[in-house]
Amino acid sequence: ALGWGLGAYVAQIGEVSFLEFIAPGLLAVTAMNAVTFDTCFEGYDRLRRTGTYTAMTSTSMETEEMIAGEVMWEVTRSLLYGAIFLSVLIAFSLVKSWWSLAIFVPLVLSGILFALLGLVVVSQARSHEHLFYYFTLVITPMFMFSGVFFPVERLPEGLQWVVRCLPLYHVVEMNRALVAGDIGISLLGHVGALLLMIALVAPLPAPLMKRALERL
Repeated sequence: ALGWGLGAYVAQIGEVSFLEFIAPGLLAVTAMNAVTFDTCFEGYDRLRRTGTYTAMTSTSMETEEMIAGEVMWEVTRSLLYGAIFLSVLIAFSLVKSWWSLAIFVPLVLSGILFALLGLVVVSQARSHEHLFYYFTLVITPMFMFSGVFFPVERLPEGLQWVVRCLPLYHVVEMNRALVAGDIGISLLGHVGALLLMIALVAPLPAPLMKRALERL
């Protein structure tokens, strides 16, 4: 719909077709959405409705171990959805390099980061409606402005710096480079940015979840 439909009006972006431009970005979005929606909706139910988290932490399992297990599962989901999407890109001859097989690196980093962010949101949400604030105010703007549909360089200079602080931007740029075989030192910068974000967010879910469990 986007590649061939909208692509009929936007022939090329730079040296590639519109379809080739957006495909790696949509792969990143698919993995992000898979992790985010599963973490938030399933996590909320386990915390607020089914009491699964309460039961798990009533055993010898620590909250940190529970969080680690959730993150590991979401990384698996990210890899699964990303691999399926990559196979579609291969089927449509949109993959230009064997470097695309290294796409598991941004998928793993994306899975970790968005799982951690989702668990932070779950720990603070008091109703399902609160989850939609996160989707509307955080996830949707990232989807629209992280370089999935147009080059970030076309935005005003100040907004470009804001976009470069968004995790999805770095995943999109890594995916696009790997699929096209455009390997350079800039990839390490994107990896470093995602690792820094993970390091900043990682300490938050466990203590926040402990407080949420105590309030139940």
